Amino acid sequence: MLSLAKLLQLTGLSATAALVLAILIVEGRPLSLKELSEKTGYAKGHLSSILQFLESRKLVEKVYEKRRKLLVKVKEKAVSNLLKEHLSTLREIIQEIISEMKKDIVVTELKPFEVEL
Repeated sequence: MLSLAKLLQLTGLSATAALVLAILIVEGRPLSLKELSEKTGYAKGHLSSILQFLESRKLVEKVYEKRRKLLVKVKEKAVSNLLKEHLSTLREIIQEIISEMKKDIVVTELKPFEVEL
């Protein structure tokens, strides 16, 4: 689970948000705030703000069980979409780096000809 949390952190999530999301993914079922608190060791108040953040990013959603018990679950396809976005961003950055490196190589290769001109 910690490996998954580290992967999720690479997408820009805080360590706590990544851990909470990883737990929800691994559990594969909605969890209550109490369960998340027990599994993470974080206070419910702290988790509430993390869950609000994850909900604003459309990664989790609240569901209600009988007697209005609040549970939190991972939104369908949310994590795969998050990872796809991150990979797309990485691809763009790598392409920019390659393009800059190609320009540097061309400039370096042309330098000897400057002296001759």
